[in-house]
Amino acid sequence: MGAVSAFLVGCGFMGDQASSTFETENSVALSVQLADGSPAARSLVKVRPADYLAGTSNIDGVDAADFKDSIAGIFNGKTDDRGRLNVPKLKSGKYAVEVENEKSKGFARFDVTPSECDSLDVGLAKSGSMVGQVVMPAGLTSVKVGIRGLDYVVETDEFGNFEFEDLPAGSFKAVGFTYSTSDYINEEGEADTYESFQAFGVTSVVVKSEETKEDVQIGYRKETVKDTLPYIMLSDFEDSTYGWYSSYSRFSKMKLSAVEGGGKYGLVAHMDCHSDSLYTWTMMGHNFAKYHDFSSLDSVVLYAKGKNPDGDSMWVSISFDVHADSASGYESGKAWAHKAITEDWTKIVVKPKDLVPTDSNKTGGNLGWDAVKDHINSFGIFAARVNTGDYDVWIDDVEIFGVKGLN
Repeated sequence: MGAVSAFLVGCGFMGDQASSTFETENSVALSVQLADGSPAARSLVKVRPADYLAGTSNIDGVDAADFKDSIAGIFNGKTDDRGRLNVPKLKSGKYAVEVENEKSKGFARFDVTPSECDSLDVGLAKSGSMVGQVVMPAGLTSVKVGIRGLDYVVETDEFGNFEFEDLPAGSFKAVGFTYSTSDYINEEGEADTYESFQAFGVTSVVVKSEETKEDVQIGYRKETVKDTLPYIMLSDFEDSTYGWYSSYSRFSKMKLSAVEGGGKYGLVAHMDCHSDSLYTWTMMGHNFAKYHDFSSLDSVVLYAKGKNPDGDSMWVSISFDVHADSASGYESGKAWAHKAITEDWTKIVVKPKDLVPTDSNKTGGNLGWDAVKDHINSFGIFAARVNTGDYDVWIDDVEIFGVKGLN
């Protein structure tokens, strides 16, 4: 299948960010096509208000083809053999429509106002996915995540991690929230229901067909997160690069210093690097006083940017190292992850799942996370570029979440 297309015929619709109108006194003629232009016959159609949030309503997940609630702005149906469906009159407002069959999905937004446009076309393509994390307040073991305007909701795990495996392509707002109901007897002596809703953050995301949007974060890592998880600011470099050492391979050079941030407030670490040969390396490292158990690691978060005269690709490698001596009984090596950087400051988030699996040759000394996680005594940031020559890397605000007792 090709990329998702979604547009309104004759209404000036310009993708999923735009809106248009159609006549509220008549039904809307919906036409659905597959990516090759053929009719999408017998496809499920779901129309929801644009601000609808699954998980906060008693109609959640209703797939019945004939279900509708004109007051709530809800409509479900199926296209005919020609990929067509008449959507009944809806009250004025903003809406989202999703269409799906067994292999593909499509999505569009539209407005209902008194006008004379009465047709809507939606194209289908293979769906995409999304993973992320909600920053949860202390005391909660999980929350829900919903997609505004669509009938999707999932529950996070105890760390706030979540995944949507099958979403239509488009731009959406993901909401982290809690919702509950309880029955009671009101002042009139009648049975009633109390609803409790609390949102913890909203994040705009883009889902692409057959691609996954990594590291979507809902909410912000503020004091509530530090209360929920063990936390340490390993270094913000405001008192220089004290506690960090520099190292580099043969045919390379590197000078480590603290400099003004170049777009960030205060001081940041600067790695002034040079390489005369391919497959060389430079790095900055931080040793711990003893071996530490990182098995409970949630994530390492830092900011990085890089620059070189040739403009070729650059990256940093985040490394959890074991520097072993003969008395320890451990094998020297590491577990690491590689993250691309640009000339703009980029937030780097590394979780255990991001670390590169080891191979039979233990390439680069990589032993794999399971082999090192319970006896790590150093943390490293490697800087690299594709070609030889000069290059610069800046690092700031290195934070570790989930590990106790670091020094």
